[in-house]
Amino acid sequence: MLPGTRVRKTLQTRSAFALAEMILSVTVLAALAGFSLIMFISAKNNNTKSYDLYKAMSHATSVIETIKGVSHPDLLSEAHFQPETAVLSSNGQGATLSIYFDQDWAPLPPDSHQTKVCYSLQAELTPWDMSPCTQTGFQTYSIKVRVLRLMPYALEKDEAQEIISIETLKCYGPHHTCTKGAIR
Repeated sequence: MLPGTRVRKTLQTRSAFALAEMILSVTVLAALAGFSLIMFISAKNNNTKSYDLYKAMSHATSVIETIKGVSHPDLLSEAHFQPETAVLSSNGQGATLSIYFDQDWAPLPPDSHQTKVCYSLQAELTPWDMSPCTQTGFQTYSIKVRVLRLMPYALEKDEAQEIISIETLKCYGPHHTCTKGAIR
């Protein structure tokens, strides 16, 4: 074997080994980068879910306290909430309330474009049939509030997810007369 041939074979072997090392290194780095990206997205989702829970609880509690603060369900109106964003409908027995929010939890007017809507707050006020105090003239109402996220989180498939659901009762007294929204 000639001395020049041995040097070429050694250089070729070293070059092939260096190329294999480089390919392996890039593959490992790509796998780690993919794993890191998934971890960052998961951390961001957890942070967003935590913030959503905080904001949903805040809005739901506010709605419940507003409903409980009214002396009778017939007196409840959109003016008790943010009138430009709340949709209140009454059916004589109870009422339903809808408020929609964008991705930053800013309330949206009911006529806004639906693609902006990210969160939905739905509240129901209904008479509670098993009221223990109906003989005294008191009427107990059930208040149910649900807050939903309508858009999926990053890398998740669930479109509408319930963030929070709260149920409570309110007993309204017999000493009220409803006349055009006034209390007598």
